[in-house]
Amino acid sequence: MASRDSHPQDLESADNDFHPTTTHHLSYSNQFPQYFRPLIDSARDTWQYRAPRGSQHASGSPADDIKSPGWPQMALSVAFVPRFRHMLIYGALFIFAWIGWRMLLSPQLQDQNSLLHSSPHAEGLVRIRTLDPDLVPGDMARVDPGETSRKRLILVGDVHGCKDELLQLLEKVSFNQKGGDHLIFVGDMINKGPDSKGVVDLAREHSASSVRGNHEDRILLLRQEMVKAKTLATPDEGKYASLSSRQLAERALARSLSEEQAQWLENCPMILNVGQIPGMGQVVVVHAGLVPDIELEKQDPSSVMTMRTIDSNTHVPSPKKKGMNWAKMFDKHQSKLYLSRETSTQDPLANSMTVVYGHDASTSLSIRTFTKGLDSGCVTGGKLTALVIEDGGKQSLVQVSCHGYFKR
Repeated sequence: MASRDSHPQDLESADNDFHPTTTHHLSYSNQFPQYFRPLIDSARDTWQYRAPRGSQHASGSPADDIKSPGWPQMALSVAFVPRFRHMLIYGALFIFAWIGWRMLLSPQLQDQNSLLHSSPHAEGLVRIRTLDPDLVPGDMARVDPGETSRKRLILVGDVHGCKDELLQLLEKVSFNQKGGDHLIFVGDMINKGPDSKGVVDLAREHSASSVRGNHEDRILLLRQEMVKAKTLATPDEGKYASLSSRQLAERALARSLSEEQAQWLENCPMILNVGQIPGMGQVVVVHAGLVPDIELEKQDPSSVMTMRTIDSNTHVPSPKKKGMNWAKMFDKHQSKLYLSRETSTQDPLANSMTVVYGHDASTSLSIRTFTKGLDSGCVTGGKLTALVIEDGGKQSLVQVSCHGYFKR
């Protein structure tokens, strides 16, 4: 056996002398011949070349067993890249913002825009008028002993042309203009009922006050259009065969009003500031409602005549029934103000505001501390309601039954 110190030629001769049948021990170099080759000789670059499909690999090296990653693995790899995750987050936020705009903000802005532009003639309207202080009930302390109340306000809900019922109501409350009574309408005196012109004449006869309702607004606008088209004196319903019976009736009413009747209605303000009444604070009459915590001068004219609800988040009024009832929100707001002044002011009610309104027959009679809803559906067969306010702020309700002249 060759020793470890043998020369290369000796090793080579020893290798040449090796036979399988030889029983002597293998030398160290013969046991590990591969360790004497440079490692670079074992490296292969067959991974750079793909064997044709169907052909057998020429080499069985591990590099030939490496498979390219599939689409799922590649997608996962991309998804875990930070920049890609940021793009996904921004994309999701954009989608949510777009959905919020289309579903929430855009409809609300459209409602607000329609309210602000639904009455293009708002600049020519009488927005606010203050009632003559001599007509306002005062403090009972000023009434001489033994005398009854000297002043009363008779505030009447939506009449809608029901003159007969109005006469019955005035008789029931013992209306006496010369005795100190003053008649106030909350709007919608006309339209739908049988005798709108008669109601206007009765109001004028009694020197009544009224606010402009959405039905007065509609009929007066229609009349103005007829005047511009020079069709007020000449019926032209034949040109409007597609109009409904209700629309035709409104055109007929607009045409039937005299110049004096139309002018009296045009002079009705949208807001009537009644003034201070004991136990009620500042009393204001509107047809539909007011937005809480907004000055009277800054109230939207169209909303004052049409609102039913207010969005609790944006405080945008709407004529729709979906949302928070404006009167409920207004009453809650005034109640909070009253409580905040209760301990710091001698008469906290003096700084409060009470609103008397109509318009919303669906809620019928609705009496709260700071809001008084008087539309009790007279023209559809409900009742005609009057709120009577006397000296000292005493309040009472009087009603009469009505015929069903109009079907919704």
